[in-house]
Amino acid sequence: MNFRGSRKTRTPAALEITPLVDVVFLLLIFFLLTATYTKNPNLDINLPKASPQELFNKTKDVSVGIMENGTIKYENRVVDIANLEKHLHARLREDGADAVVIIKADKGAKHGAVVEVMDVSKKVGFNKLAIAVDATSSLE
Repeated sequence: MNFRGSRKTRTPAALEITPLVDVVFLLLIFFLLTATYTKNPNLDINLPKASPQELFNKTKDVSVGIMENGTIKYENRVVDIANLEKHLHARLREDGADAVVIIKADKGAKHGAVVEVMDVSKKVGFNKLAIAVDATSSLE
């Protein structure tokens, strides 16, 4: 009796990756060719016109004005950004976070000043900000 049997040499299973690489490259080429790339056209945009609405409680409105030269006015008093923060803290204790900070920025005011006032208002804890618009110019 021959118990040894015939030994068959088994070859290990191999995975062919060449077709897989071909498919991956085809998909890569497809996505590169069909992707849309947007270009920033120098911000040549027309902003929408706004019509003012009375949505706020007049007693809780906090008015902050920004003049063309960068002067900041809180409730018609000239303040700097540090004093504005103190005034807003006091107003927050009085009216709570539901009060609305209305920013009345001059048309020629610097954008940075507006953002700075918005940042201070948020840092203090106000949840609602609004930007005042001129009703006559918005309806043109």
